[in-house]
Amino acid sequence: MTSQMTICIIIFVLTLIGFGIGGKYMQLSVIALIGMMAMVFTGCLSPETALAGFGNSSAILMAGMFVVAEGLNRTQMIRHISQGICKVSKGSFRKVLAGYAILIALLTQFIPSAIVCFSIVMPLALDACRELKVNPSKMVFPLGLTAVTSTLTLPLSAAISEIARIEGFFEAYDYTDYTINVMDITWAKWPVLVVVLILAIFVMPRFMPDKAPAENSDFQGKRLSDERLSPVREVIGYGTFVLVLVGMIFSSTLGIPTWQIAAAGGLLIVASGVLDFKSAVNAMNLNIVFLYVGSLGIANALSATGAADTIGDALANIVQTLNNNYLIGLLLFIVPFILTQFMLNLGVYSIFAPLYIMLCKSMGANPIGPVILCIISTQVAFFTPLATPVVPVMMGVGNYTMKDLLKMGILPFIVVTVVCVGWIMTVFPIV
Repeated sequence: MTSQMTICIIIFVLTLIGFGIGGKYMQLSVIALIGMMAMVFTGCLSPETALAGFGNSSAILMAGMFVVAEGLNRTQMIRHISQGICKVSKGSFRKVLAGYAILIALLTQFIPSAIVCFSIVMPLALDACRELKVNPSKMVFPLGLTAVTSTLTLPLSAAISEIARIEGFFEAYDYTDYTINVMDITWAKWPVLVVVLILAIFVMPRFMPDKAPAENSDFQGKRLSDERLSPVREVIGYGTFVLVLVGMIFSSTLGIPTWQIAAAGGLLIVASGVLDFKSAVNAMNLNIVFLYVGSLGIANALSATGAADTIGDALANIVQTLNNNYLIGLLLFIVPFILTQFMLNLGVYSIFAPLYIMLCKSMGANPIGPVILCIISTQVAFFTPLATPVVPVMMGVGNYTMKDLLKMGILPFIVVTVVCVGWIMTVFPIV
């Protein structure tokens, strides 16, 4: 092992440790960028390659889609849908729960943030609970479960943004024998979405504790704005989103790269006044974008020094001893799931998705299944408030304890694990 490769692996491991324990003290994006700059200063990564990450097409695509999605959120679409749910339910708790669960599942296909989608719907759901005289504890967990598990399922804007990130990792590790497209994620995840909705609507309410709201537990999440856009801007908000989505789906036919379509849509949202400049910058979610840029730089360094191949070979030797497609899938699912109970899911995903790509490259295997297993396993980690920002919000609104989370979470975890590993390792086998 060369000294350059050794230095690269040491920085990589320290970055992983930083993700695990440093996330309490600073943003994951800062840790990733520190790791990238350490690669530059030690000569593992060229300055030109590091700088190129900030102009990477996938990073621009993600930022643009965040702005377009926030523009849609500023319209009255969500409010109109909620009013329709209340009208159709006619006082039925199950119908109200079903309506809001489906609404959250739909929102997560457009807005790539479970906490944002959860925060949009919860004020409406709490109003419904007050109207029905039902404690929020009966509804909050099923809606939170839906939010954290249903993202990136349908071939819409959130999945398109994620595909860009995964493709960036494929290119960084020089493993382009396989490509992933938006329909691969849909094909892999649709059974999970179906079983989660069934659990949330028909099964989980039976196991929810019936608790009165905690004192001073008014929901402080993102509420729908009472300020309405002008009719012209309302149409622009809807229209831009639809045009961008259609443009991305048919980008190859149009001959226009997806990042250009997303960037143009984001600029139109700002230029038309649907979002002001400050709101657009906030909507870009630069923490996620810079986390991707830093992770991409580290990935490029690992690939350039040969460290990626070394790590991949080591993982492959461990995995191949199992010699069973479904046991391998279960292992690849369980390890990040456990770690996500103690680390933010985005950090765990940023660690393991590249590791799984290295593993598959070493084995000459299809990386699509393992990467999607990684995505789902980090989403369904909802047993502790460290896993995802949705969990502490659920605990506050539903007045849940850690013991409640464990009792409520066991059944959906078992069901999702069986369905996820069984289905994905069948349609995207690794061996």
